[in-house]
Amino acid sequence: MLLLMMAMVFSSIYIAFNLFTNQYIRSNVEMQLDDLTNNFGMPGGNHQNNPQDELRLPDLSGQRRNRIGARGEVIILNSDYEVKEYNTFSISEDTDELAQIANYLKNKNIDLANAEYVRVNTAEGEYYVSSIKDANRPESYFVFYVSVAGINNLVDAINLAMAVIVAIAMLICFVIANLIAGSVTKPLKRLSKFAEDIGKGNFTRNRFDFSDIEFDELGEAMNQSAEKLDLYDKDQRAFFQNVSHELRTPLQSIRCYAEGVECGLMDAKKSGATIITETDRLSGLVEDLLYISRVDSISGHVEKHENDLRDTFALCAEAQKPLADKNGIRFKYLFDNNPVMFSYNEKHMYRALSNLISNALRYARTNVTLRCHQSGKQIEVSVIDDGKGISPEDLPHIFERFYKGRDGKHGIGLAIVKSVIELHGGKISVSCGSGTCFTIIFNQ
Repeated sequence: MLLLMMAMVFSSIYIAFNLFTNQYIRSNVEMQLDDLTNNFGMPGGNHQNNPQDELRLPDLSGQRRNRIGARGEVIILNSDYEVKEYNTFSISEDTDELAQIANYLKNKNIDLANAEYVRVNTAEGEYYVSSIKDANRPESYFVFYVSVAGINNLVDAINLAMAVIVAIAMLICFVIANLIAGSVTKPLKRLSKFAEDIGKGNFTRNRFDFSDIEFDELGEAMNQSAEKLDLYDKDQRAFFQNVSHELRTPLQSIRCYAEGVECGLMDAKKSGATIITETDRLSGLVEDLLYISRVDSISGHVEKHENDLRDTFALCAEAQKPLADKNGIRFKYLFDNNPVMFSYNEKHMYRALSNLISNALRYARTNVTLRCHQSGKQIEVSVIDDGKGISPEDLPHIFERFYKGRDGKHGIGLAIVKSVIELHGGKISVSCGSGTCFTIIFNQ
């Protein structure tokens, strides 16, 4: 494309230059021929009319030079286009060249009595010709001509020089373009190969050292993407492995007790109770899996309404109050007196807060503290229990799917909480002291 553009530009310059120079040459030659015919070819002009002389050339020494530097000359032709007289001292053309001019005029059947600006091409050069009849000799004609061979040669030399310069420039541009293209395509090929490897499941980090900072940044971005994809791939593998394990355990237990009842080896009533318990456990696991799958599939847009967050929080606690009373655990409410208004999806938020409260009830000794406080545009929600707290080795992993700490159930509850909170633009953190404190921060 670069070479094509240069060729088009050169062609345009070439055409414009030649059109301009040809027009410039022609206009100057025509002015000179007009000057010659008017001043030297008419009676009373700058030549001597001597009836006793057969022929007499006008003296052109007083002619004005045109801007292109060409000098006008004159020859006398008869009606048969034969050269009768020419200036042997001032012209550079030989008689053969003059004969060629005469023959050209004859072949073109040019009227010598009134020829103007006739372009004559011969083997030796190019001329412009104007002629008038000799008023004193009816069969004689003054043929004035101006040679433009010299200026044409100059124009040809300039055209050749421009062509050579453009050819050299195009060659240099071709080499430079190849070097630049190589510096671009080589990194692109490496990055393309890296992208292909990622597509095949090879997430190994590559080291790039490109000369262009943009390619370095792109390579680093692809490395980060590969790391995230690798982590996601490992999480998915672990997820499916954990799912298969968690589903296999209750299914095996159900099958074992069902076979025991069928063979009469186990008490039907006790086995039925165990089967119901394992079925409930399996149903809860499947429900959690389906729920977290739905949360993951939400692309950031979820139907939200502005509500008082205290009301949803209190409803979650009220629903689990029978379990708390059964275990001798008391709820403490530290809510703001004023409404804590926040735009959220009530169904998702109810599930997340219920999971936190259920988790706290599992580890609390005597009480669970629920706090909901707004400061400016920041809302803070906390669930605090007075249990033993989370062990330091479990603390970094508690939000991972299927990670079960001490007395954990499926390892999905806190993962659901984290997904829901992030879906609403919030952040959740955990700290341990005399118990465990889960803190959620929402920014309006």
